[in-house]
Amino acid sequence: MKKIIAIVLSLTLVLGLSGIITAQNQGTDVSAGKGWGSYSIHGNNAEDKAEWENELKKAHQVWNTKADKTAVQNAKGKLDAFYTYGECAKFKTAKPDNYVLDVTSTGWSAIYNPMTGEAVASNPWGVTTTKVVPVERGRYYTVSFKIKSTLQNEITKCDDTTVLKDVKNWEGKPCHYTEGTGKYNYVKHFHIKAYDNLDSEGAALHVQGMSATYAGKNVMTKTKDFNNLIAMDSRNSDYVNVTMKVLVPSEKADYQKKKSSATMGIKMAFGPFLKEFKDENNMSGEVEVKDFKVLAGTKAAGAAKAKIKKVKVAKKKLTVKYKASGAKKYCVQAALKKNFKKGLKTKYTKKTSLTIKGLKKKKKYYVRVKGAKSYGGVYVYGKWSKVKKSKKIK
Repeated sequence: MKKIIAIVLSLTLVLGLSGIITAQNQGTDVSAGKGWGSYSIHGNNAEDKAEWENELKKAHQVWNTKADKTAVQNAKGKLDAFYTYGECAKFKTAKPDNYVLDVTSTGWSAIYNPMTGEAVASNPWGVTTTKVVPVERGRYYTVSFKIKSTLQNEITKCDDTTVLKDVKNWEGKPCHYTEGTGKYNYVKHFHIKAYDNLDSEGAALHVQGMSATYAGKNVMTKTKDFNNLIAMDSRNSDYVNVTMKVLVPSEKADYQKKKSSATMGIKMAFGPFLKEFKDENNMSGEVEVKDFKVLAGTKAAGAAKAKIKKVKVAKKKLTVKYKASGAKKYCVQAALKKNFKKGLKTKYTKKTSLTIKGLKKKKKYYVRVKGAKSYGGVYVYGKWSKVKKSKKIK
């Protein structure tokens, strides 16, 4: 018997160390020990294993890195020796709290109007870095780091007199050689977001507060399509200080409903914003991040404890009326057992009355409700109401 107890205690200890996720204490750096991922269209570390690069090559979407006009003309469409493709970046170094990203080119991706040639929508996702961290639902997290860059580029102009007839652009028209103007751009904007890393669309989480300063001055901006844009100037020797506060939704139904332990992604996008900042394309250099932390904060307050006002039964259904002070959304449950493990029905609504259908005849149901407070569209639920037992379903 003693041996059995010892084995059980031993297994419990092992699970406690490796398999059981404990509650995160306030101030814990949940990013500690978590590595970085990166993506670029042309990098060997690209998640699509160069599929985009191959498609760009087929479409002859290329940019000049070192060729002069004569070399480009002499290439006669065979440009591999003089050109590389799209966005290209790789980690030079990467540790949990810092990295250096070596950028060959930030790229020139965008959606263009074929009639005017103007960029109508930016696509900054061709160069990104990503970290995924464990989180608790309903808790605030503060992301902080320092960042600087040596990114720069020569502003180019189009030379319509030199046409490469063997090479077509994305519209199927002949490419024109672009040449330098002798003027340089040193400012690069990047975008940062906290997001659901399990969502196929990378749904962004609402940032509750954010700041980015250089020498005490604000270097943040936003546009019609993007919030959280931060400017880095490679002529500056010091770092931009960035902090942002994120709240994770408290309910599984609102965030990673299939996962018992939630996670959150932090993504930085360094591709070009050609619609917003047309001179920031094809930039090269390094991006350095240091002192990166994601600190667990306080639990957000939910709505007040809900009160059930009335439960009315009908044919194979019941209607519940309820209220919770400060609530913008509700979760309503009905079950055959008081522990809510048998015959459970769960519904979400913004209304203060709800009808649950498909119930069993001549059975009594246990009902409870909880309300959620909204923080910029992020819902945090309060305590369950007292359980109320219905009459028999008709």
